[in-house]
Amino acid sequence: TSGTEEMLLSPSGEKPKPELTLTEEPRASTMTTLGSSVTLVCNGSASLGVPAISWLFTAEITSDISSWTSIVGGTSGTLILGNLQKDEGGYYFCKLTDGYGYKLISRGALVVVTYLDADFFTYPEAQTVTEEEPYIRIPCQAPPSNPPAVMSWYKDDVLIENVENMFQEYVSSEEYGSLIIFNPSTSDSGEYACEAGNVHANPEERKTSAVTIDIQVDGTGTYAQKFVQDHYVLVKKGDDAVLKAGATGYPVPDYTWTLGVSVEIDVSDGSRFSTSDFDRELRITDVRVEDRGTYWGQYNNGFTDNVAVVRLYVIEDIEFDTVMSPQTVEHLVPLTFDCQCSGTPFTSGDPTAPPSVLWLRDGQPIVDGDAFKVEDGSLIIAGLEMDEAGMYQCFCYNTLEIAQTYMPVTVKNMTVPVSIAGKDVAEGVYDEHIDILCRANGYPLPVVTWFKGNAEITADYDMRYSISQDNFNDYVISTLSVISVEDGDAGILTCRAVNQKVSTYTAELEIEFRVGHEIPPSISLSDISIQLNSAISFEAVAYGYPSPVITWYKDLSLVPITTGGRFYVDDTTLFIDGAQNSDTGLYTVKASNGVGADAYANATITLGSNNLIVMSSAGGACGLLFVVSVLILLYVLFRQKQKKNYVPPNEAVTPSEKEIERRIRMSAESPVIGFNPKPDLSEKTKSSVYLRENPALCDVNTTSRNLPPILRNSLGIPADTSTSSGTTSEDSDSSSYNSDTKIVKKMKKSKVAPAR
Repeated sequence: TSGTEEMLLSPSGEKPKPELTLTEEPRASTMTTLGSSVTLVCNGSASLGVPAISWLFTAEITSDISSWTSIVGGTSGTLILGNLQKDEGGYYFCKLTDGYGYKLISRGALVVVTYLDADFFTYPEAQTVTEEEPYIRIPCQAPPSNPPAVMSWYKDDVLIENVENMFQEYVSSEEYGSLIIFNPSTSDSGEYACEAGNVHANPEERKTSAVTIDIQVDGTGTYAQKFVQDHYVLVKKGDDAVLKAGATGYPVPDYTWTLGVSVEIDVSDGSRFSTSDFDRELRITDVRVEDRGTYWGQYNNGFTDNVAVVRLYVIEDIEFDTVMSPQTVEHLVPLTFDCQCSGTPFTSGDPTAPPSVLWLRDGQPIVDGDAFKVEDGSLIIAGLEMDEAGMYQCFCYNTLEIAQTYMPVTVKNMTVPVSIAGKDVAEGVYDEHIDILCRANGYPLPVVTWFKGNAEITADYDMRYSISQDNFNDYVISTLSVISVEDGDAGILTCRAVNQKVSTYTAELEIEFRVGHEIPPSISLSDISIQLNSAISFEAVAYGYPSPVITWYKDLSLVPITTGGRFYVDDTTLFIDGAQNSDTGLYTVKASNGVGADAYANATITLGSNNLIVMSSAGGACGLLFVVSVLILLYVLFRQKQKKNYVPPNEAVTPSEKEIERRIRMSAESPVIGFNPKPDLSEKTKSSVYLRENPALCDVNTTSRNLPPILRNSLGIPADTSTSSGTTSEDSDSSSYNSDTKIVKKMKKSKVAPAR
């Protein structure tokens, strides 16, 4: 893909999972000569198409990625660098970008362009010495060279080697190579030329023209002087190192090399350390990490003593001690990403310190602050936001190398606003135990507290109350348990859930806690007629405490009618969508609440008059009349047969006011546990409207008395139900009300605080 598509977020606000991989990185280093070509290759893969590739360049290693330059035209996995010039040597990086905008940067590929310029900085000059001097200097400064050129001197076209009074001056890595002739004499006169060599360059050597050095007097005698300044030497592990002491004199000084001020260096045969009387150097072959440190070259010729100090840095290849792998982290949860690498840096100035570390996210440096902090290579994070998912990289670098390791980080939406689910009514039975449940959803898992009114329910609230909580992946179930329920427990309970991390994420559920005494169930149902293709609402009236559970049946089927297709069962109502002929027939409804026997009622659904078939022939009127007459006759016979088998609850006789007053007096004298909650009958008895509208209150124990014999058998109910069927007005007194109970209105409230 050539561009970046709009970031697609999941409903929870999570960014897509980063799946960007470097399948091939450019080689770590390449050395080539000025004007030649180099090819670098980089490839990657991504979940959303082929990632786009671009290239970056920096001449020197720096953590300021904004200073890295983009290479024009570098838009493929192959970068060809042709006709390389001096300023094109440095570090090259390829950058992958996938369709979601995630970014990944490769390690730095070092391209070394070698060269040896033609012009020397300083050329030798002819000299005539007519007065005695302790030494003379023949100047020569090597031309620009990469790597630095090695200087050599010739006298009369013969290479100068192991001449005890001749020595090359060394001031710094940019200023070195002049020839020092100590205690010059006439024998030192001749034609002198200097040569700069770079075996990696083309051409490999540059040589000056010879100049005449005419020494007409002998030297002054005893003297010693240091001609090499204190300096450092940088070398990779396994290479050779040369440490220059840089002093000469007459007589020629004796040298002693030590590591620090006291550990003498063994330069005997077979050792990796050796010295040269000519150039007073300490040479180390196959440099090891333990060779690093400060070396002292101490010299003394009996008249003068001094010391040269050289610091040796050993650079190791960078290796990562931490293996990174894909991470899925929680939203806003503190965490630490560890990155430990080995390899001695020169940049820190401490030869024993680990390499420098730089953290990036999607190709950009992570800046220290309140949210992020880098300590000892580890990235300490106060907590990641949802949009801070991405490709996290750890770059380790020293003077010569920059390496990287990476991992995709996905942030899971852990701070989902809290929501609460549960019933808004709880029915407790007097002197029984009850568990009231409240489910709180959210992440991190919310903490649930319970309140009654404005008082929080704690361990000190009431010894009969206890709270427990079960934690699951993304929700909790809190249970409020009440032992031995009392009438005073009734009221409004509040279940409140709060997110553990974001306190503004809260939700509440108000639960009406009803307390009553056990009442067996009763139920009534009336016949209805329907029109084809119309919507049916078949409603039963049920009573009892606790509230009965309602089950519907059709005809002789023992399989309950459940919600599905055209049928929908809602509490005491059966809804049928698009009525059909097959929906007519006998329906039975059962009420059960675990108290006493289950109660049953039945009724029929028939077709209305608009659905009768009308004949269109010449004798249609007579035929229609005949059909209607037959249907009426059949219906009358059917109803007479039904009436012999059961009496619908709606036909219960309403007691007279005198009968009602008698029952109230009996209730006051001998209270009977009855329906609770209930109305204030003292306000109802004047008109008896309430009882006329609720006839089942006069005879709640209908049970199977209302069922035809054929349904009693199919539902497994004994045929002998004389007790229930013979209930009189006196027997139905169990439905009378306790004078100390009240009507409790059903309340449904649920409040959820808005998400942040």
